[in-house]
Amino acid sequence: MELETQKIINLHKIDVRLQEIHEEKGDLPELIKEQKDEINDLSSKISDSDSQVAELEKEKSSCNTSVKDFELKLDKYNKQMDSVKNNKEYDALLIEIDHLKNENDELIERIIEIEQSIEELYKEKEKCNDKITNLNEKLNDNESELNEKSIEFSVEEKLLLKNKNGLLSSISDKIFLQGYKDQDKEMLASIYNGSCSSCYTNLPAQALVDARKGMELIECPSCSIFLYFDEDR
Repeated sequence: MELETQKIINLHKIDVRLQEIHEEKGDLPELIKEQKDEINDLSSKISDSDSQVAELEKEKSSCNTSVKDFELKLDKYNKQMDSVKNNKEYDALLIEIDHLKNENDELIERIIEIEQSIEELYKEKEKCNDKITNLNEKLNDNESELNEKSIEFSVEEKLLLKNKNGLLSSISDKIFLQGYKDQDKEMLASIYNGSCSSCYTNLPAQALVDARKGMELIECPSCSIFLYFDEDR
């Protein structure tokens, strides 16, 4: 077998083993990422809630100040009632007092709305905190499990990656290397029981003979993937 072909086959075998290790870890890496993202989203909601509460408290304080001012203004108008000179002035004062009372009623109503909104925000914040607590517990368990699995495969995985980088730097076939980097799907597959292990198509007898010679990679007549005969299988 030509050295270049053997390097390409060895590279594929390394990728297969790395994929097996990844699958051994299961969906834990993805699950951990999802849990972290959800915790970040919940934390952002809590931060937004805190900002909204601060703004509402500020508005509530302003409304309460205006309500206190109402008492002073109302007292002022009531005193003016004692000094009115005619019905026109009296009616004008009554209109001002009614207008002032309506404004005050609106302020009180707004204060009630603000307090209800703040209460709802605190309840939502509490729910978010509970969810974060539960997620952190699950996250810690998943990270511990993944860490155990990572330790189990860490030495082998590091060695495989080192050998992979070495092969990539030693392969001179630029066309292959470009395709290897650009394509999302596999470029190679092994022959298993006389069939392509990628699409499971039975291969012609001559193709099997050529593959056993190992001089070069053959192409699957069905899926066009490059095939090699794996003596280890």
